[in-house]
Amino acid sequence: MRLPRLLALLGFFVSTAPAPLAAQDWRKEQISSVGIEIDAPSRLERLPMQLGDNALYHRARFRPKDDSDFVRAQYYWYCDVYEFSAKKKEGDDSGLPEGIPEELKEQIKKIIASGIKPKTTFKEWLDDKEKTQVTIDVAGKPKSSKGGKLPYTHWVWKDRSGFGPCGVVHCEAAVYTFPDREVALVIEMPLETEKPGVPKSKWKTLIDRIIPSGTALAADTGGDDFDKKRDQFADNAEKKEALAAAKKNIEGLQGWDYFTQPNYVVIYSWDFEKPDEKIKARKEAIFYASRLEKMRELYHKSYTLDPTGTKAVFPDPKSIPEVKGPTTGSKTGDAAEAAAAAEETRTRNKDQLGKLRYSVFRLCATYEQFMKYGQSPPGVVGWFSPTSKELVVFLGGDQMMGKGATETVTYHEGWHQYSDFYFDHPQTAKNDDLHRWFDEGHGDYFGSYRYGPTGWKYIGSDMRYADCKNMVRVGDFVPFRDLVHWDRRRFYGERAPYYYAQAFSMIDFFRRGEKQKGWDPRWGEVLDMYRKVMLVHGDSKLASDTAFRNFTDADWKALEEAWKAWVNGPHFLKG
Repeated sequence: MRLPRLLALLGFFVSTAPAPLAAQDWRKEQISSVGIEIDAPSRLERLPMQLGDNALYHRARFRPKDDSDFVRAQYYWYCDVYEFSAKKKEGDDSGLPEGIPEELKEQIKKIIASGIKPKTTFKEWLDDKEKTQVTIDVAGKPKSSKGGKLPYTHWVWKDRSGFGPCGVVHCEAAVYTFPDREVALVIEMPLETEKPGVPKSKWKTLIDRIIPSGTALAADTGGDDFDKKRDQFADNAEKKEALAAAKKNIEGLQGWDYFTQPNYVVIYSWDFEKPDEKIKARKEAIFYASRLEKMRELYHKSYTLDPTGTKAVFPDPKSIPEVKGPTTGSKTGDAAEAAAAAEETRTRNKDQLGKLRYSVFRLCATYEQFMKYGQSPPGVVGWFSPTSKELVVFLGGDQMMGKGATETVTYHEGWHQYSDFYFDHPQTAKNDDLHRWFDEGHGDYFGSYRYGPTGWKYIGSDMRYADCKNMVRVGDFVPFRDLVHWDRRRFYGERAPYYYAQAFSMIDFFRRGEKQKGWDPRWGEVLDMYRKVMLVHGDSKLASDTAFRNFTDADWKALEEAWKAWVNGPHFLKG
């Protein structure tokens, strides 16, 4: 699966002082998808499974709430629930575990078809781990039921993963056996010292209570007691299916709720230890979701959908000029064959609808929760996943990064979510990624709008302004003819924030620079030509080649000089 596309803000970091370990109360935590209930410390937070990432076995995950609950206030420990299903009879998704969301089944079938055999027991899963770093201490010792608890087999092992103070993680599991499946409750606790080889008593006490605590839970009836008003915008079969998957994702989780908007399922959270904060979190979620709905109108204005709302308005292939010379490295014969195949695809899919997107917009309560949910490194403040189609930000971003920051991130990542949908057209011959200058530049461009009493106003980017000014002054920008062909690997390097800034200023210039003296009409055609080629051919190199066709060395020089004048001029806004 592809990793989420991440937005890192220059100079942003998090520093928190460690706090004393908080006293633990306990609660009963129901994991309805696998039919068990466990004891959980009050400050062990249950997180939703990352959409599109629960794969074959993972069913629930818990993480310490904050630094005070980490090992040495630095290393968080893991508590996860896995399910391993016995093979079904041939046919009807044979070999797929129960509970796999519909949208993942096709992906998993492809994984299985590639030769990867699904694990049907916990032991197979554990045996598959790297043998050189795993040492088994207790190999499935049977434990009888006591006080209404389920019987289980107990596993203990060491994992020399390199994580934690000494690079060794102490792992324990309770494996519960049902007629057609196994459910494994797994705890992974970083050791502070390699000897004596067990966690300190404050951590071992938690493990010893959680591991044997499983009790049977009545089967999920599939009933729906949610407030029907929240579902009001899920008004067709496709939206209802997407909403059902989103609701399932937070089912039984304390501190999580949802509502619907015309184009988004909105999932939001609050501190599960402070139920009174729910109303405040909901108001904030409603505010940002409503702004995202309005921003979608701007996306749509520049990149229009057809009347069905399921796909982009497809351009006339004849409106795209032929580029002289090689563009893809193909031989003449290969190029002709590819062109014929592309035309056949366009003709065959001419009347086909796109797949309606009812995407998830998730707002985490805190930055810490956001990082744990996305397993994000420090500095990442928002992301969109091309796999799950989910957009994720966190509440409180304005307090951390400055007024308006949460809106900026939401509009930026919202563009990636929209463009992923827009350029996924049934008539498109290929499916290349957009170039970063085009995609990230547009993210920052749309992030530079603010909504007020008179509607949308473009204010520029405070985040990118200084870098843009500096690169023009120093001259250390990337030559345009190079940057417009850069792939992800080159763009997301050590100087990624600088490249973001240049890409933003280029989009800003192409979209607004016509008011500048000496404007060349060809510059105003660049973005739309890139759009058309990506829709018709899906070939990113061809798109840049065609958008800047027939540019000579003198033309590139003139473009860069005009751009520099724009950045230094009065129309380049500070934000």
